[in-house]
Amino acid sequence: MPGHYGLGYAGDTFNTAWYVRQLQPGWQVDYVTAVGRDAISDQMLAFFRSEGIGTEGIQRVDGRTVGLYLIALSGGERRFAYWRGQSAARQLAADHNGLPAAVGRPDILYFSGITLAVLEGAGRQNLCRVISEARQSGSLVVFDPNLRPALWPDRATMCDAIMEPRPSLM
Repeated sequence: MPGHYGLGYAGDTFNTAWYVRQLQPGWQVDYVTAVGRDAISDQMLAFFRSEGIGTEGIQRVDGRTVGLYLIALSGGERRFAYWRGQSAARQLAADHNGLPAAVGRPDILYFSGITLAVLEGAGRQNLCRVISEARQSGSLVVFDPNLRPALWPDRATMCDAIMEPRPSLM
């Protein structure tokens, strides 16, 4: 209904985790991200747990909250508006030692282009290092480019980050 909004928890990687959990109820599905220490972050984590998704690898970041977005529908097409500048997820890979501990050595590690988009410089490099180490330890790595140009400063940066050769990931 126009003028009414609903609160839900979603996003490309979370949606995938939720569906895997539904389709493979015997599997352990854990989610790794960063959230704030605020009420909405607490509510989101409670929802994850209620759906059987592990939250042990989720970092808590003071002074931050979850990223927000709105989806507008027009003629069956979706348009996204993002508020992610202060998102805790942008700090996901800031801790050089914390991220490897959170990720561990999963059977399958799934990440997306949105994850790359919200991280910058050293954080993006740290994430790629952790993914490479997981793969070298036997994890199957799955990457969904999921291009969202609005999340990137420009098209060239987006293309470079998505297409950057990472031999250790191939």
